[in-house]
Amino acid sequence: MKRLLAVAVSLVAGLLVVPVVSNVQPVSAAPVGVFIFNTPLASNTGLGFCSAGVVKGCIESITIDGKELVPVSTREASSYGIGGGLYSGPCRFVDSDVSQCEYPYLVLYPTWNGVGQQSTLSNVVVNFRRQLNTHPTSAINSAIVNGSLQSFIPAAPNLRDVATINVNSVEVHSASSGYCVGWVTEIDTCAIGETGNSKVTNRVSMLLLPAMRSSVVPPESIDEVCRAQSSLNSCLTNVFDEASRGGWVDTDASVFGLTSTDRYTGAAQLKIAGPHYKTPVNGTSELNLAFFRMFLPSQYLNNSFGLLPGEANAQTLPVKRTTWTGSTTPVTQYIPSAEGLLVSTTGIGFSIPTISVQRTLVVKQNKKLTTDTLLKAAGVFQTKQFGAAKITVNTRHGMKFSAKRYSFKTSRTVLVTIKYRSQKNVWSERRLTVKVVK
Repeated sequence: MKRLLAVAVSLVAGLLVVPVVSNVQPVSAAPVGVFIFNTPLASNTGLGFCSAGVVKGCIESITIDGKELVPVSTREASSYGIGGGLYSGPCRFVDSDVSQCEYPYLVLYPTWNGVGQQSTLSNVVVNFRRQLNTHPTSAINSAIVNGSLQSFIPAAPNLRDVATINVNSVEVHSASSGYCVGWVTEIDTCAIGETGNSKVTNRVSMLLLPAMRSSVVPPESIDEVCRAQSSLNSCLTNVFDEASRGGWVDTDASVFGLTSTDRYTGAAQLKIAGPHYKTPVNGTSELNLAFFRMFLPSQYLNNSFGLLPGEANAQTLPVKRTTWTGSTTPVTQYIPSAEGLLVSTTGIGFSIPTISVQRTLVVKQNKKLTTDTLLKAAGVFQTKQFGAAKITVNTRHGMKFSAKRYSFKTSRTVLVTIKYRSQKNVWSERRLTVKVVK
């Protein structure tokens, strides 16, 4: 988190409750104190509880293990702490103008109670109010959680003002400290030890986003309104997809970094980090293996990969773990539902791998394909509103175009290059992987 949030934030209709097990405990009658520590970064406009006259995003309420938290002015008076901030930076949806978006980040943890004990923390329910204006990006449509997300209700204009995030804590092994724990903007600069030196089961962190990153990736652009407000902010404009409302990612990795869409492949990506081995117990340390889950709402899944929830599997939407030494395929389950697709991956080793979800179009030899089929699989079909795309016919690898249809005559993997308008007057490039089978 050494640079500003605009460089870092990138990945994930109606009442949508994520289809996972809920664990809401009854609220205690006696509230307990919480102290908020805001990071001193220039892009932090100040995380706090809602009060009269506040229009920026704010905490409506928080309960931990059924205990309602109330803000206190000193750490000594608190039973719990919240670290993080309310960060800002320019963003837009594919078909909206640019606005100054908010990215709340909260780390919840117990503080020492003065007698050598810490309060427990196993379940957290955060009600967070979005910034109060009517721009479509003034929303909390997506979340990235360090913990096990139990349910998520998004907030957006003309929907509701308060988002609810319900999370259980998990066991997390760390071999880093300071800003290199939880969400980190420059994860590659973090020094991660080989073996864990701390284990926690009572900490939860969450990054709340206007939406998940769009599969449409225009060239990087700097927002001049942002630049006029802050010379320290990179002011790069992030592009999100409103159709991802209700999407989320969770993991038990001790560090999670940049979420993004690969400009050329369209892969949804998240970089995570942690020690290779768990914190030793009696001098013995086990291999530290993480989980990664991503929930993709149906319309977002279709926009990004051209798939219905029941069509996703290891062949059509493979998950990869990639480091500088190469890629591996972790154990992954694809769980479709009426609301979308849950991609659940386990057994992820460290130290700083990138987890990616990428479309592969599997077709039979000589099957006729329309232009729209290729554009949907490449995640750029929605850009037809800006103009027609240009598909390069890879004749060298057996690709043909005849009577307005594409086909592939040879069983092999073919890369298809598509030039599309990511904005009305801006061209971008996408490379779709097509696996041709007999």
